[in-house]
Amino acid sequence: MVEIFQIQLEKTGNTPLYQQLAENIEALITDGILPANSKLPPIRKMAEHFGVNSVTIVNAYKYLENKQLVYSRVGSGTFVSPLPVEHIPEPVTNRNLRSFDSGLSMENAINFTSTSLPNEMFPVDAFKKAFDEVLEREKGGAFRYMDSMGYEPLREQLCRYLKSYGIKTSVENVQVISGAQQGIDIISKAMLRYGDVVFVEKPTFYGAAGAFLSRGGKLVEIPMENDGMDMVILEDFLKLYQPKFIYMMAYYQTPTGISYSMEKKRRLLELAEKYDTYIIEEDDFYDFHYGKEPLVPLKALDYKNRVIYIKSFSKILMPGLRMGLIVLPKKIHQAVMEAKYTTDISTSGFIQRALEYYLRENGWEKHAAETRRYGSEKYRKTLSAARKYLSGVAKYGHPNGGVSLWVELPKGVGAEAFCSRMLEKNVILTPGSQYDISGEEDRHVRLSFANLSDDKIEVGLKRMGDTLREMKG
Repeated sequence: MVEIFQIQLEKTGNTPLYQQLAENIEALITDGILPANSKLPPIRKMAEHFGVNSVTIVNAYKYLENKQLVYSRVGSGTFVSPLPVEHIPEPVTNRNLRSFDSGLSMENAINFTSTSLPNEMFPVDAFKKAFDEVLEREKGGAFRYMDSMGYEPLREQLCRYLKSYGIKTSVENVQVISGAQQGIDIISKAMLRYGDVVFVEKPTFYGAAGAFLSRGGKLVEIPMENDGMDMVILEDFLKLYQPKFIYMMAYYQTPTGISYSMEKKRRLLELAEKYDTYIIEEDDFYDFHYGKEPLVPLKALDYKNRVIYIKSFSKILMPGLRMGLIVLPKKIHQAVMEAKYTTDISTSGFIQRALEYYLRENGWEKHAAETRRYGSEKYRKTLSAARKYLSGVAKYGHPNGGVSLWVELPKGVGAEAFCSRMLEKNVILTPGSQYDISGEEDRHVRLSFANLSDDKIEVGLKRMGDTLREMKG
């Protein structure tokens, strides 16, 4: 760091001393004289050397930090940025989420956009009995407001369900919510302040991104690899930003279908602890796992209480239930409870009582096993058709879970142009731009198979393959 102490300050000049010092250090960084992650001299030592007040040094370092040329760590000091400025993304601060006219009203279309199960898979008879029993038992009381945290007997049932996935918690830490989207929104309401940074996967679920942006959050994307976020880039960005939290899905991520390796899950928890941030883990599709290996949610490994776990029951049961849960770390428990109360007082008491009765009388595993069996059959049918019709013209993942494939189109074929062409052939797909917040994605489409017959999957994939060959030329 001898180069820093060779800087000359013009104490009689018009430029403030802190700015002179900062601009000279900036030149040393951009010229590569000060290497990445090297530590700058302590504030007191700098002040003594240059014969200035400590506030001057603090302001110089703050000036550099605002330009993301340096980062600071409490108790450790100030360090040169791990990345050149040109490699540091500008956070997204507005709604870049693009809308694509998918033609959802087209009758008899082959619709690859729906992630819901077909109506015949819903446990209607069991819920009809649950509704009748609750009404008979509670009469008008079934429709009263209840504790904002949720119906305690239901929370007890949910704790038992979570335990089957290795998540050990108590009713005091479980908040019942009206679906995962509400969970994301109330966490944002409770924790985000205007200008706070949130890390999201690239690409990411547009509903979550929209909720963060609507609360004044700034989004920074972390690229995905085959087994989760790029941990090197994640740590580099953690040094430069102080995100309020990291939003992710550990299994069958929307939209890529990627699942995190155990190594990356453990590393993610280590980084959250090291850089003092929280992780929002959303679970929409964990119940749709088709392999023999047991799932290990990130929350199940969370010994430092860094993970806010959100679970939706809309996919596995029925979308109209609008029911889910949050497992809350104690430090944010009160703030989230208050945000939930001011959002809707409480989730439907009648539906909560009915769900509690359903779980108590029917358990969870039988319906879950039927759903997994159904999903697995559709997944394997879709893979078979993809091998037959997309080979040589498109690439796709093998997630072994979830309800969709993430398809990479050949070079020269844009996703939105392809989706528009498919609409002409009565096939509805979701372009990757629906999950992109930086405006760069036009190479992928999401293909959801949960609500289609085998015949429609076959015909739809054949039309996709034929159209790609036409467009590729």
